[in-house]
Amino acid sequence: MSMNKEVLNLADLQMARDEYIKEMDKAENKTKFAENNAESLYAIGLTMYSSLFSFESVLFNSFATSTLDDTISLHPEQLKVIEIIKENKGMIFSAPTSFGKTFVVFEYIARYKPQNVVMVVPTLALIDEYKRKIINQYRNIFGDYKVYLSIEKGKEYNWNGNNIFIVTHDRVVNEDIHEVIPNIDFLIIDEVYKLQKDENDDRVLILNLAYYNLVSLSQKYVLLAPFIKGVENLDKLEDTPIFHSTNYSPVVNEVNTIPIIDDLDRIVKTNEILKNVEGNTLIYFPTVKELNDYIEQLYENEFTQYSNEALDEFIDWAKKEIHEKWSVIHAMKCGYLVHHGQLPLGIRMIELDLFNNIEEKQYTKMLCTATLLEGVNTTAKNIIITKPARGNGTPFDAFDFYNLVGRTGRLFKHYLGKAFYIKGPNDRPYIKNEALKSIEFELTSDSIDIDINNGNYQRHQNFIDFLNALGVDYETYKTEIASKCRFSTVLYLFGNYCANESTLLAELNRQITNDAVSKLEMVRRLYEIVCNNKKKIKLKTYIINKLTYLTRPNIKSVVNDTLEVYTWEDVNDVIKETINLKNSYIEYEFYKRIQIILFFMRYRGVEREYIEIIQDKLLKNIEVLYYINLPAQKMLKDMGVYDGDIDTIISVIGSDFETVENLRNRVSENIIVLDNISVVSKYVLKRLLV
Repeated sequence: MSMNKEVLNLADLQMARDEYIKEMDKAENKTKFAENNAESLYAIGLTMYSSLFSFESVLFNSFATSTLDDTISLHPEQLKVIEIIKENKGMIFSAPTSFGKTFVVFEYIARYKPQNVVMVVPTLALIDEYKRKIINQYRNIFGDYKVYLSIEKGKEYNWNGNNIFIVTHDRVVNEDIHEVIPNIDFLIIDEVYKLQKDENDDRVLILNLAYYNLVSLSQKYVLLAPFIKGVENLDKLEDTPIFHSTNYSPVVNEVNTIPIIDDLDRIVKTNEILKNVEGNTLIYFPTVKELNDYIEQLYENEFTQYSNEALDEFIDWAKKEIHEKWSVIHAMKCGYLVHHGQLPLGIRMIELDLFNNIEEKQYTKMLCTATLLEGVNTTAKNIIITKPARGNGTPFDAFDFYNLVGRTGRLFKHYLGKAFYIKGPNDRPYIKNEALKSIEFELTSDSIDIDINNGNYQRHQNFIDFLNALGVDYETYKTEIASKCRFSTVLYLFGNYCANESTLLAELNRQITNDAVSKLEMVRRLYEIVCNNKKKIKLKTYIINKLTYLTRPNIKSVVNDTLEVYTWEDVNDVIKETINLKNSYIEYEFYKRIQIILFFMRYRGVEREYIEIIQDKLLKNIEVLYYINLPAQKMLKDMGVYDGDIDTIISVIGSDFETVENLRNRVSENIIVLDNISVVSKYVLKRLLV
């Protein structure tokens, strides 16, 4: 294959890159192919493949050597982005998954050493990825930085030194962040397409508020995203960022559409594809229920488990801690890994690392849900999309579809990533050009919630009427409620509270007058008010009640107790519900919404003892169990340490550490002593040291 004038004149150079990458993927001798086509590869910007075989490439790569990793040279588009960051205060940068966006950000920090860096990511899994790059992979470069996983009000930081904060957006949403951080030299917000307005999602509001609060403190900032061709109304922002988009990719993602005429044939077709593909393969399902249904039809004799002491230890632990009938155990015995948001973070780390370990080549199939749309990196060569939809039944748009397709392919490992799209009779076709969409941040849209948080509430009469009805002033509402959830959510909760106030107070009175009464019925009354999904209320509240015992029962005991009462329920459905409630709902939604209910009660003049019984019998339990006011314990939890081990670890290493380096040193000094903790926690801590 030679580079002719026609190819050079292509309007879309990526088409030329794709053709060369496909040819290289097919070549028996890839080195020989790169040598024979070095000039052409260099001409179209694939300098990572031509670097050894073209004089121009050798010269280019010598000047483009990475400060972060001197074994790597940046490609031309990465160098361009670094220059744009250097020359501008703000930048929104969109590129395909395989571009190396995160690498560029770290490269900029390595080259220019900004003092105080804040990195905002949407998930704890991405915090782990960023953290590992800084303290493990590029430790020599970032050794002079103190690394924090939270920003705590009242804590003293050395702002004259070098600091990196890696946090989720909910940790930096409060307006008083200005009282904690005097100045941000470099701000990074990842997966910034999540700033797009969605009136049904409180988290979108929180992310927009985080952006608003942090950008005003920042000397320089970069927002990262895939597949965005523009952001509307940027000129409405006080510090207008420039927008830069590129389609550059050093790998190719190919979509193979597999049509079926009956939705029931999806699993049959999935199994047929799996028999004919090679390399690491993701199998995507819209819901955990569909994923578990697939696991049920697997047979253990399909897979001969290799001898691995750590893996055996994990399975033994999971049988005792989670349940011997847990679908994840069955899947692993059949040769499949599992990755979804309802798994504890530490277990997801184990599963993902087993999948990404190409040298072992033992586990090459991973069942997953949309969690992998959150920017998690894998070594997948293939993905099977069993159904193009999210968990709530919403069909994928082209953006979601190609974001998932982009999880395949990896530089120097899989030149060609393949997606197998099982297209049902009612599923739509997907065109890559449609994946590039313009979005509008909620911050620049006509949003009542942004107005409320920015003090422009006067033009919203329904909000003023609500304040008057509740008898609360604006500043109090803004401080206690506005950044927690949307006004529409508050109205919904207030309506539910008013409709159920008498039954709630009657139950609280019963709790007050009889100490022996279980808090279960109180949990049920509160859940009926705060949750908009009334399905299986009794089951869910029974589990919540168990999970909020201060004795910290393990999942298996909660599941078994639940199945004794709800005998007709499927064991894996109960396990799934228990893990989901424990890992996300209780801390991130239930707790926060009950705080809003207490806000209503205070301003409606409810007697103090009724409020205190909720605090004493439920909220304080949640605060203890989830370490809400204990930063050191919270850091361990957010890193994936299993909650049942946190108190044991703290008793050995102490709780007076603040940075990741402090924790790393404490763990290194005591790792031998920390032998009576779970295999999951051992894995997380050892990962910190590697």
